[in-house]
Amino acid sequence: MKIRKLLDSDLSELYKIADKVREDNVGDVIHIRALLEISNICYRNCDYCGLRAENENLTRYAMTMQEIEILGKKSFDLGYKTLVIQSGENNFYHIDKLAEVVNNLSNYGTTVTLSLGELDYKHLKTLKEAGAKRYLLKFETADKQIYSKLHKGYTLDGRLDCLRAIKELGYEVGSGFLVGLPNENLDSVAQNLALLEKLQCDMAGIGVFIPHKDTPLRALPCGSVQLTKKCVAITRILLPKCNIPITTSVGEFGDKYELFGGGANVIMQNITPNVFADNYCIYPKKHSLTDMQKDREKLVYDLINIGRKPI
Repeated sequence: MKIRKLLDSDLSELYKIADKVREDNVGDVIHIRALLEISNICYRNCDYCGLRAENENLTRYAMTMQEIEILGKKSFDLGYKTLVIQSGENNFYHIDKLAEVVNNLSNYGTTVTLSLGELDYKHLKTLKEAGAKRYLLKFETADKQIYSKLHKGYTLDGRLDCLRAIKELGYEVGSGFLVGLPNENLDSVAQNLALLEKLQCDMAGIGVFIPHKDTPLRALPCGSVQLTKKCVAITRILLPKCNIPITTSVGEFGDKYELFGGGANVIMQNITPNVFADNYCIYPKKHSLTDMQKDREKLVYDLINIGRKPI
């Protein structure tokens, strides 16, 4: 299999190929997305996630509609043209109220991306009609058995049905997977990449598994950062025009800009207010105080310094 052979390639060689494909297809532009984590309430119990419902060592929160809208408009005024609204999977928000906020932000000029987990077709349609442009829903693993074991009570087929509905409704579709989940091997990773290619995603996020102390996978080692970087480069080769971010989990290890030389062309800047940010903890991460304006200015400066064009 072509993908399997690519996984055996040297990382530096993959970087060279991926960087050329990136340059030829999406150029030197780096898309900066503002990430707003509106709630850590979740009714699922995914084995790897710190937001899982059974984690009682977490202060739960849900931002108000007014808070979301104010922060979304402020981020736009500071230069963030895209806002990624993310939360745990929950029924806390009335979909019509959320759609109203999406509509207001869209009319303000913001491109709204949603990452709210699996929603039914009716709710996805309501949010799309309100102005949401993109939807991010990672499948995490292409292995049905591993998926069901990690997401008890849910199936990979259900996840893929939701992704098909998202595409049918006209969203730009984002998906992706984690590297380093239990019982996976290189063939599993190749399977993940093949599914990503099959889905023909507009966005593809590939993260590295980092164990959280309040999950059943707490004793496992981290996934391979090098393998994750290979997957990002291979994704660029498989999906030349795809938007590929440097995921926040990869950013926990070393130079967070390195992957801009290995196929990536998107970066997320977290704008979640400090009062909430420490409790949006999918995996253990370093957290520094957020200053929306200064953080963007620093990021723009860094990207220009490495020869890229931030927008």
